[in-house]
Amino acid sequence: MSTPIFDAADHKNATDGRLERTVATRRAILLAARELMVHGNSQPTAKAIADQAGVTTRTLFRHFREIDELYSSLVKEAVLNINAVMDEPFQVDTTNWSDQLDEVVNRRARLYEFLLPLYVSSAWLRGMQGIDLRHSIQRRRRRLNEILPPQLSSNKDLFEALDATLSIEFWVSLRRGQHLSTKRAKLVVQHTIRALTQSA
Repeated sequence: MSTPIFDAADHKNATDGRLERTVATRRAILLAARELMVHGNSQPTAKAIADQAGVTTRTLFRHFREIDELYSSLVKEAVLNINAVMDEPFQVDTTNWSDQLDEVVNRRARLYEFLLPLYVSSAWLRGMQGIDLRHSIQRRRRRLNEILPPQLSSNKDLFEALDATLSIEFWVSLRRGQHLSTKRAKLVVQHTIRALTQSA
C-alpha cells in the first residue's frame, strides 16, 4: 500500500502556516500605519503604509478592502487595548481607594500617551465611523465607581468631574492644547484628582 504524498496532518500544517503568515502580515500593516501616524503623518496613504510594512499595495488591499477599513481596524484594536487596561487587576497591595486611584492615573497616562498619535489623527476620525464607544465609556465609569468610597461616588457632580479628568479628552487638552510634557500632564491630572477628592 503506497503512502499518501499529502496527508491530513500536512494539510493542517500548511493551513496553519498560511494563517500565521496572514495574521503576521496584517499585524505588520497595522503597525506600519501607526508608526507613520506617530511620526506626524495623520492620514497615511495605502502606498505609504505598504512601503513602511514592506509589502505591496496589492497585498495591503487583500487584507483590507479599502483604506477606511484599515483605519477602522486600528480604532477597534485601540478600543480593545483600552478595555484591557480598564480590566487589569490592581498591582498595589492595598484596598485603599486613594492608592488605587493613583494607579488608575498612571495606567491611563501610559495608555493615553500610546493612543495620542492615533486619537488626534484624521485617520482616527475616519476609522471611528460606525464604531460605538459607549460600552468603553461605561466600563471606564464603572471602574471608577468601584474604586471610590460611597460618600464620593454618590456625589454626582464630583463623580462627573473625576471621570472627565480621567478621560482621554482631558489628556489631549493637556498634551496638545496646553503643550505640556507627558510628565507634567500626569502631574496635573494627579493634582486635579487630589484637589477634587479632598474638597469633597
